[in-house]
Amino acid sequence: MASLTVYRETALPGTLTANSIYFVAPASRPDYVEIYVTGNDPATVKRVIDEEDVQALIDASMASGGANTLEIVNDIAARDALVLEGNTLVLVLDASADATVASGAATYAYRHSDTSWTKISEAESLDINFNWSSLADKPVSAVSDIDDAVTKRHAHANKTQLDKIDEDANGNMTYGGSLPVTAWASNSW
Repeated sequence: MASLTVYRETALPGTLTANSIYFVAPASRPDYVEIYVTGNDPATVKRVIDEEDVQALIDASMASGGANTLEIVNDIAARDALVLEGNTLVLVLDASADATVASGAATYAYRHSDTSWTKISEAESLDINFNWSSLADKPVSAVSDIDDAVTKRHAHANKTQLDKIDEDANGNMTYGGSLPVTAWASNSW
């Protein structure tokens, strides 16, 4: 079995030793360590990826239409003509060919796995469907009670006179603050 040699360096040596691990802290980046491993042949060198490698992978992914792409097209026909390689957001400037869009733009999410489109927003509005149970700060009355009260609503031409009807402390009906007075139309007997 081969022995393993470990080195701590500030630069990778020009000639490497077989079956070795090199921890390299470059002078230009003293807070980082690069790791290299040689096999039975010292010319066979592997290294652990570093920050620059990760950034290069991210840059390559973004350049090739990675997850954060947004396509902008003129209309639904142009959206449908796109050949997309992955999940993508597409802004359609005139989405009026979509039956759910009266006019203006809409944004769609494309799902690559089943080639489907889902509208996620539109310029005029989003198709929002409110229902009574999900409203915040709504009246405590039941909807049917409110509807019943609305159907029983009415107005009176003689509201001023009706507002004069009340009752006194003894429970007697009053009109304009006084007990109603009845009088005889005639008093001849």
